[in-house]
Amino acid sequence: MFNNWMGIALVVLVPGVLGCNKDSASPTAPTMANLPPVANSLPPAGSILMRGTVSDTAYRPLPLARVEVLDGPQAGLTTTADARGGFALTGLFDETTRFQATVDGHITSTRTLQPFCVRCNPNWWINFTLDVPDSPVNVGGDYTLTFTANNSCTMLPSDMRSRTFAATIPTTSAMPAGAFFRVGGATLFEDWDAISIGVAGDYIALWLETLVEQIAPDTFVAFAGQAAAEINRSNLSRIELPFAGMIEYCVTTTTPGRYPDCFQGRAKVQRCETAHRLTLTRR
Repeated sequence: MFNNWMGIALVVLVPGVLGCNKDSASPTAPTMANLPPVANSLPPAGSILMRGTVSDTAYRPLPLARVEVLDGPQAGLTTTADARGGFALTGLFDETTRFQATVDGHITSTRTLQPFCVRCNPNWWINFTLDVPDSPVNVGGDYTLTFTANNSCTMLPSDMRSRTFAATIPTTSAMPAGAFFRVGGATLFEDWDAISIGVAGDYIALWLETLVEQIAPDTFVAFAGQAAAEINRSNLSRIELPFAGMIEYCVTTTTPGRYPDCFQGRAKVQRCETAHRLTLTRR
């Protein structure tokens, strides 16, 4: 699946568009293999391990962000986010303990631990999302959304190298961290029709865990990856973004088929993983 190709993992991944919670997942958590060391080597008895991430509102990790415990027995304990925005702390923490993340050029954020997660490792996390001082560019509106495959993707059928959908993006001023919008204008497979969006100043990022169009009862085309770039807020009639990710063409061995057949060995799959293009054109 695409998450392995990208080298980025959610805290919890289950089949679906946006991970454990399709409406709120974020692509900022680092893989377990690359998590930083725990800050204090001799934790007090009864301590818990917590990990977290620090990113901006457009999913970009914030290396060297400072994370500090504000209260409780471990008040004053600090650590620094690594190159992927990840950090770890061990101490006497509970659901009321406040943690603060700061980094130059961003607005400080204070949070408590996220709810206990049985399936997560570790069970306690905080994912900080820091705003930038500049107001976010307002990209809200109705668009035609077009994926254009790289010219090198000759393994894909010619009519699958460009696919167009309809999309309505929410107003940026009302867009919370982890916002998403649905895609229409085509037959989308079940709930695999959402794109996460993040904006920081003039930078916009669209994150697709998997977007799936059903072409025929046994045929699917899927898109997964991230499209992101600095854009010109004075001209939003056409927004072109590089799309780093996967375009996959799949024909199942049964009719009707289901998209999970495409990654469960019950289909013929043609996949192109490289730099593509995503275009938003105002309607």
